[in-house]
Amino acid sequence: MYVKEVFSIWRLLKGIWVGVLAVTSYAAFVFYLYQYENWHFLVFPISIISIVGTALSLLLGFRTNSAYDRWWEARRLWGAIVNDSRTLVRQSIAIIKTDPVEKKEIIDNIAHLQIAWCYALCNTLRQETVLVDANLHLQPEELDFVSKHQNIPNAIILLLEKRITSAYDKGYITPILFQSLDNTLARLTDSMGGCERIKNTIFPTQYSFYVHLTIFIFTLILPMGLIDSIGRIAIPITFVISFLFFYVEGISYVMQSPFEGNHNDIPMRSLSRTIEINLLQTIEADLIPDKILPKDGYVM
Repeated sequence: MYVKEVFSIWRLLKGIWVGVLAVTSYAAFVFYLYQYENWHFLVFPISIISIVGTALSLLLGFRTNSAYDRWWEARRLWGAIVNDSRTLVRQSIAIIKTDPVEKKEIIDNIAHLQIAWCYALCNTLRQETVLVDANLHLQPEELDFVSKHQNIPNAIILLLEKRITSAYDKGYITPILFQSLDNTLARLTDSMGGCERIKNTIFPTQYSFYVHLTIFIFTLILPMGLIDSIGRIAIPITFVISFLFFYVEGISYVMQSPFEGNHNDIPMRSLSRTIEINLLQTIEADLIPDKILPKDGYVM
């Protein structure tokens, strides 16, 4: 995710320059046919172009708003994960009552399981090797247990539930306070399910195709509506207008998939590292990793 407002113009053009160049070349070709080959039948009514442009603006506006809603919901879910991760360990420290040595062992295990869950969820959503970084916080028997599951983050949540339930069965947690811990785990599960829903629900392909088709038709007729009134100036005007439409469509395409590891992605790995630092400091661990710093103006 970008962490500053200024970014490279080349990054702005990446992904759309081929389409913009093609449309500009097409506009130059239309001007050549009109001006030097006397193909005056190419002139297209500007009123129809205005109607198509208005329709395209509405379509792109809806697509961009829908894509932003998906991105913002994903960011809110990970904000909730950060808060609930801290809450889980804080509650464990306050709620579990036993001798100091065993209490520390239980709380340390809960904190490491939660850190492993965050990394596993991040890797799952980005379709990377799931246990990278997560395996550093799992004991050998825990690692063997979760490796047998298709949904590893869900398996880690199950280990957390078993650990807390075991403390409850031993009388270390009262029934009311056990329910509070269970509610925190339920919220974490809800956040995981929300991320999976966004990841697995694609933006309607029919709508995307219709937007692309409308952009194609609009850029096809745009220079035909301009050459008769402004001549060769239609070429740079076509460049500017097509650039704007292509760029807005490109933004919506990127933002509709917030877990793909691009520059506008939700910074899940950075957030997971923040959670790791916070929880390890809470349990007074000896080794604390460094914060992930932005690189080239964005952080992953």
